[in-house]
Amino acid sequence: MLSDLKSDFEFISDEIEGVLLFGSAAKGELTTRSDIDIALVRPSTMRVLFRVFERVGGKYDTKIFEDLPLHIKMDIINNHQVIIGDEVELSYYFYRYRKEWQDMEHRVLSNQFKSVREMINQRRAWLKNERKIPQED
Repeated sequence: MLSDLKSDFEFISDEIEGVLLFGSAAKGELTTRSDIDIALVRPSTMRVLFRVFERVGGKYDTKIFEDLPLHIKMDIINNHQVIIGDEVELSYYFYRYRKEWQDMEHRVLSNQFKSVREMINQRRAWLKNERKIPQED
């Protein structure tokens, strides 16, 4: 699969920092229902994305790395396979995002809940602690 991906994206290799495979395919957990997730790192122009769509169409779920939310960027950084690009240069480029994640990881993770009920109960407990709503009997 990696050689097919490389040949599909080789035509933009001079216009991009990297092409990464991520998601279930990169983790080796691809199923018949899985899509193939591709991240384009630092395309020189938006035209690169249009050229990719013209060339490979909907064959892949293609995203611009820089446009993704930070928690998805971190998942890509931690679980990817390089299709095009230099692993060392990409690692240096990703340093900024690793640092940003390190600074805010606790805030992001503290706001993840298993259910809506858990979120409501935690917010209610916080409000009670702040004495913004009366105590329940």
